[in-house]
Amino acid sequence: MAEKARDDLAATLQSLLLSGDHSDFTITCQGDTYKVHKAVVCARSGFFKRAERFPTSEVKKDTVDLPEDEPAVVKLLMQYFYEGEYTPRLADSDCVGVETPSRMKVTKSKVKGSSKFHYNFPHSCHRFVGTCDERFVCPHHTCPHNSDWDTKSCCSEFVCDTCCTQEDEPMSPASQEAAKQLLLHAKMYEIGDKYDVVGLKQLALEKFRQACLLYWNCDDFAPAAHHAFTTTPEQDKGLRDVVSNTISQHMTLLRKPAIEALLNEFNGLAVGLLKAHGKNLGWV
Repeated sequence: MAEKARDDLAATLQSLLLSGDHSDFTITCQGDTYKVHKAVVCARSGFFKRAERFPTSEVKKDTVDLPEDEPAVVKLLMQYFYEGEYTPRLADSDCVGVETPSRMKVTKSKVKGSSKFHYNFPHSCHRFVGTCDERFVCPHHTCPHNSDWDTKSCCSEFVCDTCCTQEDEPMSPASQEAAKQLLLHAKMYEIGDKYDVVGLKQLALEKFRQACLLYWNCDDFAPAAHHAFTTTPEQDKGLRDVVSNTISQHMTLLRKPAIEALLNEFNGLAVGLLKAHGKNLGWV
């Protein structure tokens, strides 16, 4: 019964946006018009709250035009105002696929004492107790194990790029299309920041993170990363940290010219990558 009541409420809010019934505020964007409601829009957005309370001389009362924004992105912004979501919807965390050892080809090094290495990837330390029972991962990495080990230095999902090669699998047309959401989530994060919609920024960040888990090896990753770094200030680490961590987890991306170009263009990305990779290796 309670679930049905929530569904009915959500349906009612959606219908208000579609019909414009009882609207008391108008938002326009390059020919698109949205008859919205102050109680909904102004409650979620600091920008629209201020625009409604303190209209400028260039703006008609109870009307705001967004001429510089993409209509498709603004449409999803309106959807978020009334649904608390935007398409594509956030997947459940247990439904998000990640790279697993079964998709990796591991080559064991023929070096003296190689028998002590276990080659179990991805490798994570016991980050809450500050110890590692299997610290000898491969010849190219050993976990810190001194007595005063700072738990912040624990390895997390470490994969050796020397010992492991990713087995490429052809992407289906559906997956290629889905990978485009990387850039979309970066744009939604941008518009959430621009119009002071805190909840939207948080949602877009999580969607971007999950999309990176799935589509990090797609051609769409680099343009999305570029958008993230060109549309956010350096102190806003949300999308930036996700990009740095993603490249750190998959250092083979550095072989791609588009990723190399990103590192050359954005010093902050190079520094963030070094920090993230150092953390994964237990150096910092």
